[in-house]
Amino acid sequence: MLVMSFLIVCVNVNSPVDEFKHMKVTFLGTGTCVDTSKAQSCILIEGEETKILVDVGVGAFVRLNDKIDEIDAVLLTHNHLDHNGDLLALLKARWLKGANELLIFGPIGTKAFLDSLFEAYAYLRRKPKFKVSEEREFEIGEFKVRTIPTRHSIVSQAYVIESDGKRIVVSGDTSPFRELMEVECDVLIHEMSLPSGKSEDHTTPENFAEVLPFCKAKVVYLTHMYPHAYEVKDKIVEQLKSVRNDIEFRIAEDLMSFEV
Repeated sequence: MLVMSFLIVCVNVNSPVDEFKHMKVTFLGTGTCVDTSKAQSCILIEGEETKILVDVGVGAFVRLNDKIDEIDAVLLTHNHLDHNGDLLALLKARWLKGANELLIFGPIGTKAFLDSLFEAYAYLRRKPKFKVSEEREFEIGEFKVRTIPTRHSIVSQAYVIESDGKRIVVSGDTSPFRELMEVECDVLIHEMSLPSGKSEDHTTPENFAEVLPFCKAKVVYLTHMYPHAYEVKDKIVEQLKSVRNDIEFRIAEDLMSFEV
């Protein structure tokens, strides 16, 4: 089914489209810092009354279309350019459109990052309406959110997002670890940056397979794949299925959407 506002394919996880929608998830960007054919990391999560973004990498701004002033909050997994590069563009556009205050959540250091950003762009200082929080647990409309520290090259965190008993986990950039896998959830959105080998701050099929026996998700979407990983995406899925054939593995694509 085509959803004309995004021109995307809807993929149902648990229920028919006409049933009550707890959360609708759209991948606005699934790419990395070297992709030119994809937007960088950005996930739109919509409830009945609330819209949030998890990360807002370069290219995400264009994908928002008419929803720029409808976003209630941005949840940053970490402050790397391919995850926050379009945040200032979003803030400026919302200021010019007269949008309400935007809530920005992120790991420790996010407040300092925003302060330095407005030092660099002093003409925008005190114009956009936003509030920055580094809380570990919080609520945004109907969403209950908690964070889990992750394993990346800078301070970073995953998000566990819940609404009416449905739960989604978004890893951000990280090497995989047991605590994240053990979260009971309907969908796990996890990075798969590299095609093979070991990495201390990104995910490969090998290090993901080590913790996959602990995974409690029903469906796993793999995202943030560097081009050389994306080229062998089918092989990666088969490799993971050989460890857990009871989990449905899907490759996230720009503008793909699903509901839980």
